[in-house]
Amino acid sequence: MRRPSFPLATAAFLLLSLLIPAPADAKTKKRKKTRRPVPTPVQRPYYGPPAPTPEPYLRAAGACMNITPGQYLVLAEVGATGRVFRLDAETRIEVEVRKGDRVRVLYVDGPEGPVARKILPGPIAAAPPPRTP
Repeated sequence: MRRPSFPLATAAFLLLSLLIPAPADAKTKKRKKTRRPVPTPVQRPYYGPPAPTPEPYLRAAGACMNITPGQYLVLAEVGATGRVFRLDAETRIEVEVRKGDRVRVLYVDGPEGPVARKILPGPIAAAPPPRTP
């Protein structure tokens, strides 16, 4: 007796469909990334490698709080107390010092406190360039 061909064809089709991989699903849409606001660039304190200091001197840096030519210079950093440096005939001033300017001071410790020997320009940190979208 002959078997009907319809059930054999159906079984073959099912077997074939299990062996052949199904087509991949349609690619899912990617969500657009929302851009976060970029903070405005501001100047930051300059922390670079220290410059070598000549042997007998100590070094200090900060903003000039007050200066009286020939007498003293008050120097302070943000969040720190100010230091007073005496100025005498041996003090070499290599920059025009104004209130608020950043300066470096090479000094020696004397019996009456620190005495400035050289006043140099302080570090000038440039603001980072703004990002362009």
